[in-house]
Amino acid sequence: MASADQRPRKTLAIRVLGLTILVAIGLGLLQNLLDPPADTAAALHLLPATGFALFGLLFLLRRQPSGLRGPVRMLACIVALLAIERLFEASVPGWVLIVGHPRIEHALESTGLKGVLSVETAFVLAMLNLALLAEPHQRQTSLLFLAAAWVGTTMGVLKLAFNLTLWRGEMSPYALAIMILVCSAQTLKLRDQPFLRPLFARTSYGTYTRALVTGALLVPWMSGFLYFLNVRPDPASHLALELAFGFIGWIMLALVLAIGHLMEKSSLALEYAARHDPLTGALNRRGLAMALGNRDEARGVVLFDLDHFKAVNDALGHDAGDRLLCDIAEIANRNIREGDLLVRWGGEEFLLVMASSAEVLLMQMAERLRQSIAAHAPMRIGAMPHPVSASFGVSMVQPGEAGIGRAIRRADTALYAAKIGGRNRVMSAAALCEAEAAVGPLARRTPPRLVS
Repeated sequence: MASADQRPRKTLAIRVLGLTILVAIGLGLLQNLLDPPADTAAALHLLPATGFALFGLLFLLRRQPSGLRGPVRMLACIVALLAIERLFEASVPGWVLIVGHPRIEHALESTGLKGVLSVETAFVLAMLNLALLAEPHQRQTSLLFLAAAWVGTTMGVLKLAFNLTLWRGEMSPYALAIMILVCSAQTLKLRDQPFLRPLFARTSYGTYTRALVTGALLVPWMSGFLYFLNVRPDPASHLALELAFGFIGWIMLALVLAIGHLMEKSSLALEYAARHDPLTGALNRRGLAMALGNRDEARGVVLFDLDHFKAVNDALGHDAGDRLLCDIAEIANRNIREGDLLVRWGGEEFLLVMASSAEVLLMQMAERLRQSIAAHAPMRIGAMPHPVSASFGVSMVQPGEAGIGRAIRRADTALYAAKIGGRNRVMSAAALCEAEAAVGPLARRTPPRLVS
């Protein structure tokens, strides 16, 4: 996922690409009007200009207005259908002509907008609009359509590189530039997808992935460029060789993205293991330090410890004790809010770090958790049921305190008082301080712990 500081940069980059797309479309249409091609070949066709302008506007807008979603989807569907129709016209003999109908072409020429919709442009246009239609519902499917659009776009690049002539055929240079821009912006929008994340990761595996992607594209295509430059194959085998070198690049690219995805998974697994307790899945102390970061909202801590846990380990074995710890972590996770932190503090002791404005709110939460733990099925030690319970110490971080260390020490003292007071209860550090002021200081907790 993109971090908070990366999201504004991502949004700005997409908006800049959207503006660039619209400018390129305007320049292409203006060139078409002022200097129309004599053979109606290398000119921006009105259909891709309209379809790509839709993307440019969507990229330029930060959020798509809800009132425009229906018309946008309708226009994307029409453009996709017309582009697919053009593909059938070019590939199926006798197919009914709509986009390429002489009357429609004559009507476009009468407006001064000449140009033929190339097969590559129609394919990319269809794939991108299908990706747009699929994105709100299934981003993985949208990513597949985007990959197909990149294949069509790179075929246009291959034609430029391998033909070694400027725009022989039907594709407009503006169309190819716009396709690259639209595919790039759509890729940036879908950067959170598993196979694209490594390309944008600011990590070592992200650097390796970007380098390998560059090599996967440049090595086979530069090889093809040099081959065509020196061999000059006959026209009959030209397309087959273009496709062969293209497929080598695409296959290498797919393998590199798969390797990048595996490297990311491995890196995330190692990072997770470094931050979490392997038994319960709760944060460890290092994970707590990294999760807190520079957060400065009002915080409270709840330290709780299972009662008589040693008796469970001694009587039933460590496997039973481990299962009980996992159950307690699961109960705690069900009771805390999103954003609260659960930490295995050591042994049978857990720590909760919560955003809170008052200690009384922490007390209420701790009491709910105490009751949930007490509702756990008793552990059977011999013929006797052994109830499961925990004792709690609660403290707020005081104004002016740096970090939560002092609050944890106060919660630890309150927890010890809860143990001495009979266990299975919640003790507030503030209430304990008031009691100490009234009746004298409580004996401080000294290691090793005498009660559990």
